[in-house]
Amino acid sequence: MRIAICDDSIKDIDELHHSILAHDNKHEIHKFTSPTPFLERILTGEKFDLLFLDVQMPNSDGWTIAKELKQAKCNVFIAMVTVLNEYIYDCFDRVDWFAPKPITQEKVFKILDNAQTKLYPKVFEFDTERVKLSLTAPEIIYIEVQHNNLFIHTLTNSINIRMPLKTAMAMLTDCRQFVQVHSSYIINLAYLKEVEGTDIMLKNGIRLRLTRTYRNLFFKALYEYIKGV
Repeated sequence: MRIAICDDSIKDIDELHHSILAHDNKHEIHKFTSPTPFLERILTGEKFDLLFLDVQMPNSDGWTIAKELKQAKCNVFIAMVTVLNEYIYDCFDRVDWFAPKPITQEKVFKILDNAQTKLYPKVFEFDTERVKLSLTAPEIIYIEVQHNNLFIHTLTNSINIRMPLKTAMAMLTDCRQFVQVHSSYIINLAYLKEVEGTDIMLKNGIRLRLTRTYRNLFFKALYEYIKGV
């Protein structure tokens, strides 16, 4: 992967660089002590797969940079690194991973592996009455059950198949971005917009109920999804 490290601390950049070099896969690493040259390069079309982005840098704000990248629809996996753990729930809508400093080599390896998985996602196969349906995790927004019918809501349409919800959850269990929030719903945390009391809002405008039974499971999954535990 082509990896960018954007941090005003040379020490932190060097430590990240050393950890990345120790990973099983070989990566191309670019270092930036200011976000300005990085933004100039990526917004003019240069491709980066993964960005390690510090929150606090002189004359810059990591949150704003991440938001700008998402609004520009740059297909880059953003790992936010910071000493400020209290920001973890503020970043899920604009970054892909949250990594508190100091970041260990084990944590760096997890980020690299998960970035690879997201950029080149696993394919899930569902058997319908006519054909075998193949979908990647980013294509699935949420899944719901109505009576004995399972509806897989994707980026383009809704697909009806015969399958228990628990079977679908078992298929997705190795993909940490999926979590059950109701006896009738499984959501993709990548499409979570916000939580309002007992309601979950997805980025496509759908509102789903978060029930008490699944509340603790949901927030644990959300924490692990953001932090990468």
